[in-house]
Order: sequence, then structure tokens, then C-alpha cells
Amino acid sequence: MVRQTAGLGLALTAAAGALGWALWGHSGARAALMFGAIATGLQLGAAALMTKALAAGDYRALMPRWALGSLIRLVGIVAIPIAVAIDRTKFPPLGAALGYLAVTIPLLFFETRRFR
Repeated sequence: MVRQTAGLGLALTAAAGALGWALWGHSGARAALMFGAIATGLQLGAAALMTKALAAGDYRALMPRWALGSLIRLVGIVAIPIAVAIDRTKFPPLGAALGYLAVTIPLLFFETRRFR
């Protein structure tokens, strides 16, 4: 399932990069691609935490792992304004947000479907 999540994340990242290119040019595409890749990595890490608890059937450990996974995803949200503050020309806010959200939201839906 990790390969499917990674593959879907990379496909979504490519789509976000193409949309970023169409809307904001080179810098928009770069920001969307970078933050899409970050979102894919963070989602894979967060899902790996929950997979271990679910595979073991340990539902008492699930809630803290879910909270840690949410905190991991929050790192990506915090990274957007930091990158924009460092260099707004390389990381336009809308391109970065597009890349992160266009990958994270579908992967969250994919994750919930996976754990049903």
C-alpha cells in the first residue's frame, strides 16, 4: 500500500506542478512541485505510524499515533509561510499552498479508504 500512496502522491505532485506552471510560471511550478513532494513524504510518514498500530490491533496506541501523524502534517503547513518569508520569488504563496493541499487532501481521502 505504501507504493500506491507514493505513486498517487507523485502523480498528484506532477499535476500540481503542471497547474502551477500554467498559472504562475516557473516559480509557481517549482513551489508546487516542492511542496507536493513534501506533502507526499509527510503523508507516507504519518500513515506508517498508524499502519503499525492498526496491524497490531492495538487501538489504544492508535489515538496517540493519529495525533502524531496530524502533527507531522502540520509541519508542512508551517513550512509554507517559512519558505515564502525566506524567498517569495522562489516560493510564491499560492503555488506552495497549491502543491501542498492538492497532494495532502486527496492522500488523506485515500488513507481513510485504505484503513476501512
